[in-house]
Amino acid sequence: MKTLTVPVQLPDDLGTVTGLLHSPSNAQFMLVLAHGAGTDMRHAFLETLAQRLADRQIATFRFNFRYKELGKGAPDRPKIALPTVRAAIETAAGLAGTMPLFAGGKSFG
Repeated sequence: MKTLTVPVQLPDDLGTVTGLLHSPSNAQFMLVLAHGAGTDMRHAFLETLAQRLADRQIATFRFNFRYKELGKGAPDRPKIALPTVRAAIETAAGLAGTMPLFAGGKSFG
């Protein structure tokens, strides 16, 4: 099992957010997994989901939205949230290599 913290570079002057790759050595697929509005990428539900998916040969790439990185309570507006998701998917695609890539999330994500 490989767990790796990866910076996700956002466009323009938005900075970076933290990404987390959770990948079994035999991964066949990768899921980009966005957190809900009231949590972050390390929420227990997402941790458990990542482990259960890894048990089934599915890697996950979780990331924080910018508002969580900045310690804010209110979710980002779409003009920031959408480029964040796009940047996370692009980062994950670079890590996935030839694995098929899927994206999903919980609540806000």
